Amino acid sequence: MRVIEESGARSRVFDFADIHDPNGKRVVIDEGLQRWFASAFAERTSTRSGVKRMRGAEGIYAVLSWLARYFAAQSPAVRGPGDVTAAHVRALWAHTEGRNAISQVSHLHRLRQLWRDDDQLSKEVRDALYGERLPEVTEVSDVPAYDDNAMQRITVALRHDIRMARDRIRADQDLLVRYRSGQVGSGHPEHKLGMLLDSFDHTGDLPRTPGGTLVKVVWALGGAQEITRRLCLTSRELTAFCLLLTALTAENFGTVAAWPAAHYRPDGGVEGVPQVALIEASKPRRGPEREHMVTPVEDVPEELAVLLVADDPEPRLFRSPLRVYQLLLELTQLARHHGEHGLALAGFRATQASGAKRWTRGADAKNIARWSAQHGFPTEEPTKEGVEPVEARRLRQTGIERKRRPVAHTRATMNDHYLARSEDVAIQSRVVVADALRSQVAAARKRRSIAVLPATLVARAASDLEGAARDADLDHAVLQRLVSGEQDTVLTGCTDHLSRPGAVPGEPCAESFLACLGCENARALPHQLPLQIAALDHMTALRVHADAATWRARYAVHHERLEDLVGQYHKSELDQARQRLTEQQSEMINALMAGRMDLR
Repeated sequence: MRVIEESGARSRVFDFADIHDPNGKRVVIDEGLQRWFASAFAERTSTRSGVKRMRGAEGIYAVLSWLARYFAAQSPAVRGPGDVTAAHVRALWAHTEGRNAISQVSHLHRLRQLWRDDDQLSKEVRDALYGERLPEVTEVSDVPAYDDNAMQRITVALRHDIRMARDRIRADQDLLVRYRSGQVGSGHPEHKLGMLLDSFDHTGDLPRTPGGTLVKVVWALGGAQEITRRLCLTSRELTAFCLLLTALTAENFGTVAAWPAAHYRPDGGVEGVPQVALIEASKPRRGPEREHMVTPVEDVPEELAVLLVADDPEPRLFRSPLRVYQLLLELTQLARHHGEHGLALAGFRATQASGAKRWTRGADAKNIARWSAQHGFPTEEPTKEGVEPVEARRLRQTGIERKRRPVAHTRATMNDHYLARSEDVAIQSRVVVADALRSQVAAARKRRSIAVLPATLVARAASDLEGAARDADLDHAVLQRLVSGEQDTVLTGCTDHLSRPGAVPGEPCAESFLACLGCENARALPHQLPLQIAALDHMTALRVHADAATWRARYAVHHERLEDLVGQYHKSELDQARQRLTEQQSEMINALMAGRMDLR
């Protein structure tokens, strides 16, 4: 069965009569199974399905090959869907075949997708698909973001490759222009090279003999690979472009690799306005309705680019997704023309014998390991010096963590998947939450508590008024009036009733005496404790009998503040204060709670 990608870029034949095990040995299964597998595969990879790329089709084929190997070992033999039983399904849950937990869960999940609507299977078999839970994956998908040093090391290598490609191709394009204008004559040292570049530019091939072999002058100037790379990007350079755009945009490597050259410029290409290009991209994993999306590729303002890297001679180019994209289109015009496709990433591979296969399109993630090795990066584990492997998914993770905005996914996906798995984000979140909680606690304490002048300080004021005033951060005259009760306001004492917070200076305070419990001018003294306890008891009693909403509106805040204030004394002090409450003080509290002491 042949599968052709929706883009038409790749195709492959999947043969269900020629399935092999991991060791290369052919797996023999009945023709009925072959036809059943083929029909299930066709249904899951049809134009109506969500499988749009070859990788998705290969995943489904892998599951069916796994089933073929399992059924081939069964006795009695399984010849078709009618022979499959619920016992087979239950056994598949333990048939790991050496795979890790993540791979096993992936296979079983795809098995459910393949069989849940297959009417050739019995109802018992389909029910058995959900009779067992999917195995729990204990290992966490570890995709850590790169730190600044690692990111710098990677992007420097990427920018180096792109600079070298740009300078090489532009220099040889200039040579081609001079050759065609007659400035590079037959006696010029670069005449032969100009002739070969002209032939390659016009025909997409180099001069050949009647037998099809390249002419000798091609080999004299370094061979086909050396000459063609003067006007086209190599696979290594296409990988570098795709990796850098992935790092700059936080898009998937595969999505960037399939970007078209055609785009829309809503800015009209006019300097001085925000520069942006809109690219129609495709991400099949989002589903048929949301697969196609428009990706904005933005420029970085000059003043911001200079701030990012002040000592870079080209600070704007390699930190601007739009400018990197424009440079890519400039360097791939020839390859795109002769390759007869519209992708932004286009190159030439001189080692391919077939003319059509020479013109490469897109970028292959398999080349990332090769690019890494060529630049001294490890391909699996970090080196002893701490050099990290280059991975496209880690570049994307880094971009998302830094941007903190969704990229081709929802905000919930960003928060629950990409940011939730980040240790750095978890640490930052704990710091932010802790700071917020501390701020709230401090605000609550400020709102609920007033300064309490302890009995030891009050006693000291009798013999050392100046020293006690310094400890209380008060003027000695104010402290004297507070201790004597001259400035009592029923439940507290007031340092200055003519400077109420938020009021005009010099205007007497007209707030309720209950409001003193939350005023920064208030101070609580030991001789006021009986009144405070009486007011607290009165509010507590009212809570039982009054309407709940009314009580909360009138007394809840004052009740909390009194609880906090009274709670700072020992039980013995509270018991003594209750005994010291006089009849006059009780009447004062009754008048206060009834509102007879309010001025307004």
